[in-house]
Amino acid sequence: MKKIIPIKTLLLVVILFVSSCNKDILNYSDLKNYNTGNYFKTPAEIQAASTAIYNAPRMNGMMGFQWEEIWDVMAGESEPTAAALPNEKDMVPIWKYIFVNTNSAVNRLWTVLYKTVLRSNLAIDKAQDYITANGDDAKHIVSSSQGEGYFMRGWAYSQLAFCFGRVPMRTTYDQAGNEDAPRSATVDIVWAQAEKDLKAAQTLLPESWDATNTGRATKGSATGFLGKLYLYNKKYAEADAEFAKLAGKYSLLPIAKYMDNFGETNENNQESVFEIQFAWFAGNDLWGPVASVEGANKPSTHTTGPTLYGWNDWGNWKFNPRRVLDFTYNDESGSPYNDPRAKYTFYGGIGDMTWQDNMPSGPIPYDFAKLGYWYKKVTNKENKVTESTCQSGNNLRLMRYADVLLMQAECKLFTGNIPGCIDYINQVRSRVGAFTYQGSYDQTKAFELLKRERQVELMGEGHRFNDLKRWGILVEVMNVEMQATFGNSNVESKHYLFPIPQAEIDSNLGLGEVKDQWN
Repeated sequence: MKKIIPIKTLLLVVILFVSSCNKDILNYSDLKNYNTGNYFKTPAEIQAASTAIYNAPRMNGMMGFQWEEIWDVMAGESEPTAAALPNEKDMVPIWKYIFVNTNSAVNRLWTVLYKTVLRSNLAIDKAQDYITANGDDAKHIVSSSQGEGYFMRGWAYSQLAFCFGRVPMRTTYDQAGNEDAPRSATVDIVWAQAEKDLKAAQTLLPESWDATNTGRATKGSATGFLGKLYLYNKKYAEADAEFAKLAGKYSLLPIAKYMDNFGETNENNQESVFEIQFAWFAGNDLWGPVASVEGANKPSTHTTGPTLYGWNDWGNWKFNPRRVLDFTYNDESGSPYNDPRAKYTFYGGIGDMTWQDNMPSGPIPYDFAKLGYWYKKVTNKENKVTESTCQSGNNLRLMRYADVLLMQAECKLFTGNIPGCIDYINQVRSRVGAFTYQGSYDQTKAFELLKRERQVELMGEGHRFNDLKRWGILVEVMNVEMQATFGNSNVESKHYLFPIPQAEIDSNLGLGEVKDQWN
């Protein structure tokens, strides 16, 4: 059974404290009399505010339910089963690149990002009030909590900039006079705020936390996402400098523990830069992850990810057979080669052909003829019989060190250091026992190697769509796949952004004209 790390317990306390209407909880008879004016006055209370930020991305059925679906289907890395088609009314249109601003998944993404901003603003402002009045506390709880607020707000605004473009800016908890916030004049303003926040987080966050607080953002988390922000804005030298700071602080897991990057074993490990925390334990509200993780009488700290991707569970999303070809290519001598990561990524064919390998009843032969291809990553099927009824505590890894090394390779590539690019690619390949590239490559060929490396190393982890978009090749690449799947090529440049949700247009009178729902 997974050991629930303490921050997950802290999240549970905050969830219940913030959301429950039970007057007896925590023995506070006057719980309803607490408000932002008379609470969040002590270091412990301010840390409670920062703890609550981490729950925001899990709300509204996002991180524990639809986050993985959104990025996988838009990248062609998964496909719905026939049984799932009528049950995935939000995701099937996105899979087909039919973007409308009434899609609830798009609205949920927007909502949780701004909930993250809201809670971050509270922690930042209350921490500043305390510091102005008292200075930082002796244990630096207040300044660290403020750093967490800056990190989470910086992450949220970088997501808003990348996914939606020009968005309203809300940088204080008190929004009096800014209720109807206009969209930023340019997307650069949004990126600049995210950069400022992540830099502040770098200064305030600790290098690491004690065991009680494992899972909170660290200085390394802020550095990794600041580097990613620079990369996404093609500031390659700045990005490379940030990523270089992580060397020696993180490292790749050995191949024997490679699957620890995707399951419940050894979470928050040496390869992890930042994870969204999940935990299953008896008493959880089973359906919390698909709705709201707060406001119920039961806690909801788990995820439906393995359930969505498991053939003997809900089985909504299968591994896309097209992606098998990504793992088959020629080595440097021109001979056909199957990448060893196929066996870690999916079941069937050149992938893994047994499951429950780590169970007393296993290993069990995988019935490829009957089942076809299914994801192995994130499903826990080597360690558990099933994830049915959402009983999963898999953390969601937003960044791991293999991703950092490949982003460094990209920085080297576009600053003209081709050998440096190949070296970082080879570091990732060496870990899994793949052959390393020894030849001499020009920038065009090295870019092809990098694209494939990110595809096979990070498949099913929510990166490919963002990669294609960042490289400016989303339309040309995805239209080939759309034509093969649907007989049409309907991906357009407008699909680089999601439309602003209709709910925001209706409620925020300061937005101004939103032409054709888009930014």
